[in-house]
Amino acid sequence: MNQLFQAIKAAVLWKYERGSWQYDVLCCLIIAFIFLVPSSWLDERPAARRQAASRIGNIGHPEFIPMAELGALPPAPTLQAALEKAGEARLRRPARIRHFEPVSDSSGRQIAGYNVWLE
Repeated sequence: MNQLFQAIKAAVLWKYERGSWQYDVLCCLIIAFIFLVPSSWLDERPAARRQAASRIGNIGHPEFIPMAELGALPPAPTLQAALEKAGEARLRRPARIRHFEPVSDSSGRQIAGYNVWLE
């Protein structure tokens, strides 16, 4: 039992020399953790955003479009149309918006841009 605790202590404190089989096993475990753990286990978004995303469905990661980028585009009749134009400029292909959310600046008083989920 003491030998098991010594092995765990050595692994936690990373006492193995580089090139040893123990070192290689620890590296493989870290790589396996990175690639095999589902991203939903590590979801750190606030609960309200997780609930909103689950209502919308799994729509991937948003693109942040700052207000300065929207201002540089030609005027559009609606905000959604302007965001679609910005998305098309970024993706260099036709884009459709599934969902967008305003993002406030650090003071919380002004909109800094929009998180946009594009198709």
